[in-house]
Amino acid sequence: MDNRWFIGYVFSNLAAGLTTPLIPLFIVFYLKSNVEYVGLVSALASLASVPALIFWGNLSDKIKKRKIFIVIGFVGSFLSLLLVLIVHTMPSYIFMLVLFQILAMASVPVSTLLILENSEKSAWPKVMGKFNSYSAIGTVIGLAVGVLILTFFKNEGHQLIPYLYVIAAWFYLIAGIISIIVLKEPKSEISRGKIGYLFALHVIERVRYFPTHLVHIPGKENKIKIPDHLKLYLFTTMILMMGFQLFFIPYPVFVIKKMNANENDIYIMFLLNSLFSAATFIPAGRYINYIGSNRMLVISTSMRVALFLVTGVLSFFVFDTVGYLLFFIIMYGVFGAIWSFIGISEITSISNMATSLIRGKVIGYYNSLNGVGQIMGAALSGFVAYDISYSFDFILSAVIVLSGLLIILYAKPPDIQYSKKIVKSHS
Repeated sequence: MDNRWFIGYVFSNLAAGLTTPLIPLFIVFYLKSNVEYVGLVSALASLASVPALIFWGNLSDKIKKRKIFIVIGFVGSFLSLLLVLIVHTMPSYIFMLVLFQILAMASVPVSTLLILENSEKSAWPKVMGKFNSYSAIGTVIGLAVGVLILTFFKNEGHQLIPYLYVIAAWFYLIAGIISIIVLKEPKSEISRGKIGYLFALHVIERVRYFPTHLVHIPGKENKIKIPDHLKLYLFTTMILMMGFQLFFIPYPVFVIKKMNANENDIYIMFLLNSLFSAATFIPAGRYINYIGSNRMLVISTSMRVALFLVTGVLSFFVFDTVGYLLFFIIMYGVFGAIWSFIGISEITSISNMATSLIRGKVIGYYNSLNGVGQIMGAALSGFVAYDISYSFDFILSAVIVLSGLLIILYAKPPDIQYSKKIVKSHS
């Protein structure tokens, strides 16, 4: 396979990274609204991707084509984001994001398949490792580009925010052009249900949308039942994700409202989160080899519970000072570092507890349930933070994550070492 297409994916992830912090910034600064709408819009954008993923995945399987869906995803993202130039109300902003999600999802179910179908099976781990690395690099570069733009044009004020979407749109178009020129249709066809284990974990934690690297949506093609203990574990990961979203969706607005953070501060905060997550990804895998996935999940989740509680308590006493702002920005980076340990622990346990006959199906459920948790947490977060308080929201998120942690401690899933297959696929 011509790996030059990976450069196209760097540009698409660059665009994705550039837009990652924009929902709270656009709603609070540009539309002059509140955290309630940040949660609602995030949930609606996530929800829109669910039927889109199913539709595009099934359509690609039906017509036996891959490349066209990559192009639709990238070029559709370009066209939909340009609508931001005529967005001045909340309904029009929601329409733009929903349309963006529907079109962008065209490339998701087929991207991994297309790469694997153009590679020898023996080279899959190496190819996917490279692909994942390019994706993470693109996201980090996109956030860095956002910091540079906001620093260089800081005198433009809040009117600059929509143009960050426009810049991201052009990066999507570049990705689309590269794909049109370089990408070739695969010579073989692979079932999505058989390769879920190769690309189920995000190096960078997604805090806005339904999982954007979903490979396989469970269907009726596999009649083998999932064991009860594995079902409980999958349900627990949904609870954890719900608690995480409940915390993370209002967090940028909290920093803006309580500490007068500007757009650049928020981009730096997201950049640190992504950098810390990417930097700790490989070390997290190594530590799991020593202490096991279950123990690692308990430790890392406990750390998040403790920090969520600390944030909730401190939010009662927050003052508008540089010191507080710096603390909460760095704290957001620390949360990114912890995500690596949580994400790898979950996928290690799930991949090894599931037999090869149901692994693709189980990974599909894992991604789907994580998406449900994201939507539920996002939908609830804005209302809790706005109608009650940020402090209550942060403490409630800690309680929900703690409940998931208690289920894990009760169920006692096996302590499994980090699979060599997963190490190679995600390094």
